Amino acid sequence: MSRLDSILTKVENVLAAGSLAAAALLAIVAVILRTFFNQIIFWSEEAIIYLVIFSTFFGAVATLRHNQHVNVDVIAVFLKERGKRVMAVIGTLVLIAYLAVVGYFGWVLIFEPQTQNTLTPAMHLPLWVVTLSLPIGFTLMLVRALEILVRTTRGLDPYPHAAGSILEEEGGAALDASELGVSDDRKDGDAR
Repeated sequence: MSRLDSILTKVENVLAAGSLAAAALLAIVAVILRTFFNQIIFWSEEAIIYLVIFSTFFGAVATLRHNQHVNVDVIAVFLKERGKRVMAVIGTLVLIAYLAVVGYFGWVLIFEPQTQNTLTPAMHLPLWVVTLSLPIGFTLMLVRALEILVRTTRGLDPYPHAAGSILEEEGGAALDASELGVSDDRKDGDAR
């Protein structure tokens, strides 16, 4: 399970961060070229929009991994540990059903003749390339949700990444308050 988790984490991070970094880099280059050299990359806005959409779908997987997605647990608050686990399994099964259905239709959309033959306005990419983020993102989320279901039913922590902050987990380390020059009496939120 930890090997699958490690591989999934790397794939998710590379896809989400890579597409967002590419969008930022392209935006910076486009602004510099337009401002200083009077050159316009006519397709840059369209590409940036698509890259941000890709980053959104791939980044949603990271929120699921860290248990940062929207979660309504009104009933589970009143239950004991076993009841909470049953509710978690039910919620995860509903999530899996949703991801499977939307992911399936996302893959169907990729192979529709209209998405094969329609080109984007500026970049002239087939529409299926732009829509590819939907089925890939939902498939990655489905695999992650299945992993969460297995962990939950085995009585393990379904979100092992949720213990620390996302920055801590993804970056490998977080700054200590002493490194930031915050005194001990202000660590507890005492704003003077």
